[in-house]
Amino acid sequence: MATLPSTPVRSPRVAPLPRRSFLRRNWYLPALLVLLALGGAVYYFFFYDTVETAEVAPVQRGTALQGVYGTVNVEPVTEVIVRTRNFGMLSAVNFKAGDVVKAGQVLVETSDTSVQRDIDSVNSSLAQAKVRQALGPGSTDALKNQEIEVEKLKKLLDANDISPVEYEKAQNSLASLRDQVQKETLALNTDVENAERARDALNDQIGHDAIASPMDGVILESYSHLGEYLPPQTQICMIGSAENQVVAQVNEEDVGYLAPGMKAKIRLYSQQDRDLAGTLKKILPQAENQVYRVIFSLDNPPALLLPGMTGEMNIIIGERQNTLTVPSRAIRHGNQVLQIVNGRVRAVTVHTGFHTLERTEITDGLSAGDMVILSNQDLYKPGVRVREITEKSQ
Repeated sequence: MATLPSTPVRSPRVAPLPRRSFLRRNWYLPALLVLLALGGAVYYFFFYDTVETAEVAPVQRGTALQGVYGTVNVEPVTEVIVRTRNFGMLSAVNFKAGDVVKAGQVLVETSDTSVQRDIDSVNSSLAQAKVRQALGPGSTDALKNQEIEVEKLKKLLDANDISPVEYEKAQNSLASLRDQVQKETLALNTDVENAERARDALNDQIGHDAIASPMDGVILESYSHLGEYLPPQTQICMIGSAENQVVAQVNEEDVGYLAPGMKAKIRLYSQQDRDLAGTLKKILPQAENQVYRVIFSLDNPPALLLPGMTGEMNIIIGERQNTLTVPSRAIRHGNQVLQIVNGRVRAVTVHTGFHTLERTEITDGLSAGDMVILSNQDLYKPGVRVREITEKSQ
């Protein structure tokens, strides 16, 4: 019986499972992207494009004042620079900056051994000159002998034993010797006088080796150090009077409005919470770079008024009613303010009028009630959002 070949049996084919889409498998990605975008927008809105706070003040309507403005410095009424008079080494320095000194108080002492050597040399020369002076002119003996000779010839002439020409010749020699003796005497006296003057000058130098204060005052600056060897006219220190004055620098175009007796409001940077009343005493006539120095006295000086303090001053010379004004510190670069509009910073160019330290008149560019930034203007760029506003009380 024939055997049929066996046929391989195939297993049934199983259909693959359907594949899921990328978005279905990563369903969370769109939500994550939305959250990131939302977070970026929140960050940009609340942080990147936002400044935390701003100090502002409103534009107000009121009285504008015109003032002559100037910067001020506190200076001593009198200043003196003390200098050396001769060569010498500082062997003693009896002061330091800030010390109160009295007139005649010894500030420094100097020593110079070369001066003493010069004095010894001059004294020796003086002694020798006096010896030569005591001995007299070298022609004295010749003069005496010629006087005797002339006397003898006079007798012979009277006796007609010599000619008149011979006697006249002897007299001429006598006159010449007398002139010579007189010149030699003058030269000897001059040598003594010159030596005495040189000695006195050197002794005077030794007498000035202690340099004293010429006035009552305060040591403002010290330029000297113990042990230095200094030539003549070297600065030792600067002394200022105990009394101080306020000196303002006023531009040439403003100085014509001023006159002695005017009242001024002065504000020192060391005491910005206090305005000081001052009276204009003097306008110095010499300008430097079109700026004049104007001297004030303070009606009620503060307890602490030190040389070198600086500040500002205003003298009121005009007034305008019912006009717009802003605090003067809101103005920057002469004619620009930063205004807050709908919570954002906007740079506004304005026209100004009257001006004092406190307030400036606005003639164009702003309206009453507008808010302007008062401080740290460099931190606020146009368009930046301001979240919190602190209004400055007026």
